[in-house]
Amino acid sequence: MSERSYPKSRGWSAFLKHRWPALIGLAAGTLGLIDDGIDGSEVTAQLAVVTLVMAAAYLPIGAFRRQLGDPKVLMVETVGVLAFGALALGALLADGRFAQYLLAAAWLGHGAWDFAHHRANKVVPRWYAELCAVLDVMVAIGILLAVPHL
Repeated sequence: MSERSYPKSRGWSAFLKHRWPALIGLAAGTLGLIDDGIDGSEVTAQLAVVTLVMAAAYLPIGAFRRQLGDPKVLMVETVGVLAFGALALGALLADGRFAQYLLAAAWLGHGAWDFAHHRANKVVPRWYAELCAVLDVMVAIGILLAVPHL
């Protein structure tokens, strides 16, 4: 059975066997939504630093898994690190709502980045990309919900 094929049997056990990373990401993201503190500048700064770390993590993970031998893959990964790093740095330097919007864009963009890694089955393990994609989108939603309204 290939890694992308799904079992013929249906049911919760089959679902849990193949979607446990998404469920963990969903649970962790839900806990983050329940926590009431994303609107603070200290938490925004912490999430910006986490954004930098999670973007940069793909290079050593990819190197360890020997996925960066192709110059095109290395270039795409480097551009990703720089793009997410720029959004995170912008969030650290900006104030208020704009910082939160930049941070939400970084997390939402990283969720899409993870989805692309999951589909391509390159650089990071598929379970990691799936878990991270769901978690990233949940964190982005939490950040956007915490933005003060006019």
